[in-house]
Amino acid sequence: MKNKIWILTITLLIQSFKSRAERGVITVKKVTISLPEVCPCEYNYKPVCGTDGVSFINKCLLDCTNDRNALLTHGLPHISIAPDDQCTGCVCLNLNLPVCTLNGVTYNGECELACENRNRIRDNQPLVYLAYRAACKGPPCSCSTVAAPVCGSDNILYRNLCVLECASANAQAKNLPAIEFQNYGACLDSCRCPETVEPVCGTDGRIYDNLCTFECQNKKLSSSQNEPLKIANPFTCRECACRKVFEPICGTDGRTYPNKCEIQCASFRKRDPFLQIASQGPCAKCFCKDDFYPVCGTDHKTYKNDCELRCANNNLSAGEQLISIFYPGQCMEYECDCNCDSEYEPVCGSDNRSYWNLCYLNCNSVCRQRQKLSAILFVSKGVCTF
Repeated sequence: MKNKIWILTITLLIQSFKSRAERGVITVKKVTISLPEVCPCEYNYKPVCGTDGVSFINKCLLDCTNDRNALLTHGLPHISIAPDDQCTGCVCLNLNLPVCTLNGVTYNGECELACENRNRIRDNQPLVYLAYRAACKGPPCSCSTVAAPVCGSDNILYRNLCVLECASANAQAKNLPAIEFQNYGACLDSCRCPETVEPVCGTDGRIYDNLCTFECQNKKLSSSQNEPLKIANPFTCRECACRKVFEPICGTDGRTYPNKCEIQCASFRKRDPFLQIASQGPCAKCFCKDDFYPVCGTDHKTYKNDCELRCANNNLSAGEQLISIFYPGQCMEYECDCNCDSEYEPVCGSDNRSYWNLCYLNCNSVCRQRQKLSAILFVSKGVCTF
């Protein structure tokens, strides 16, 4: 049986010195190596110093490095555990588990923060303190370094109540929900997951950011003695369990989505695998094909196609009513206010027009008769083909 191949990306923080009188600059390099799967390590931060002068996040990673060195057959020496003062650099797993410090700086993980503090101790600089285990939500606030942990409504553990309130204010400044105080101490039934978006559909019909958040939900269910979830066909999911993070992206349908998870969710919900990311950031403007498939909007204007109607929504001011498709085809010369649902079950009318559903056909028929025009009769299900 062939060995499995896995890829581990590690971040090397390497100390370099220009001269004895001048301190060097910490540089970050990423090295990617593909090796047999021998000992994948958990993120358990118990640093050990190696005889190669590098600090590893735990002994498991040091042992893995030795196994790799043996496989690379470059004659690299075996690494043993050495006193901490012999280490000048760090090796950190690139797990995408960011942390925020009280001075408003985001680090890739606790390991990189620990490396930063080690260098600060060496250079007689003040330490930086962990504020919470997530990317910084905004500028820093003037809060005490006292550790009195509190849990927020976002299931993130904050250093103290001041830090939570600061993060909440920063979130609201970005039009995100406020972060409320939940309880003192560790968050109940919470998980620490990477912020990577690789959506997973559960048998509860919800889409989760990634496998970790899916398994976290299972952990909560098992604690309350509920049936565990299983991974389901993505196109069976309708409800999103995405984080309320505003990192806008433009979809190939010309719509702006709050984040990657939301566009994946929309793709699953619409059963449209071709709905993908067109570009980072909000859609600057609409790009519609010059196809003439007119639709009448609920603003009683005719649009060349449904894409142009959606584009019109992008130009609406705050508080204005969104425009929906009133019925396929060009708007008629009369106004008709219909109270119909949006379920698409097209029907063909005797006026050779296709209507969104039977309700819209009947409604327009009544409106025409009020204008002393002939009634519209139901001809067939589906769009008109003649």
